[in-house]
Amino acid sequence: MTGNKTLLNLGSGKVGIDDFSDDYSLVVHLDAGYPGGEEGDIGDLFQLHGRYLRDEISYHQEVFVTADIFDFMYAYPYKFHHINADRIFEHMFYDSGQIGQLLDACNQITHDDGTMTIIVPDAEKLSKLVLNIESGMYCQNAIDMNSKVLLVNSEFQNTRSDPHGSTWTPIMAHHYIDSEGGTWHIDAIERDVSLKGRDIYMKIKCIKTAVTP
Repeated sequence: MTGNKTLLNLGSGKVGIDDFSDDYSLVVHLDAGYPGGEEGDIGDLFQLHGRYLRDEISYHQEVFVTADIFDFMYAYPYKFHHINADRIFEHMFYDSGQIGQLLDACNQITHDDGTMTIIVPDAEKLSKLVLNIESGMYCQNAIDMNSKVLLVNSEFQNTRSDPHGSTWTPIMAHHYIDSEGGTWHIDAIERDVSLKGRDIYMKIKCIKTAVTP
C-alpha cells in the first residue's frame, strides 16, 4: 500500500471488493443506487475519512454510498487523491455543459496533486465497427450480426432511462478535458480497453493542471 491514500469511485455500480485494495487505504464507492447493495451513512464516512487524514488508521477499507454524484461531491468536506470514473462521463451531455460541471466537481473534491482515470466507449472504434457492418462483414452469420448491432446501439445510445449524452474519441477527449474544464490535463490515453468482454473502451489518465499563484 502506497501511504494513506484515498480514492473516490464514481458511478461505481457493482464492483469487486478488492479492485483497488493494493493502492488505496480508503475507497469510497459512490452511486445513485446499488441493486441489492446497502446505503452508506455519510456522517459516519466523514468521521472515518477524518481518521485517515489524521493517520489514526491505515488499513484498507471500502465504503458504499448511495447519493447523487454532484450533491455528494459539492457537499463533501474532504478531498481524495484519485477519482475513478468508469463509464460515467459519456452520460454527461456536452451541449448542456455537464462535462465541464463534472470536471469542476472532480476538481473541487481532489487534492492539488490529484489524478483521475476516465473510461468511456471509444466512438472511433465503434464507427469502424459500423462500417464493417455496412460492408457486409457479419451478414453471413446472424448471431454475430445481432451481437455487433447490439454492441453498437448499446454503446452509442445506451437505454432511454440512462442515455449517453456525449461522444468520445481521443481528439474529442482532449477538447472536452483540456478546454472544457480548464483544470485537468490528459497524461495518457490507452486504447482497446476491455470490460466485460467488450474491447471498445478507452482509458484516459488525467492529472490536475498546476495553478499559477
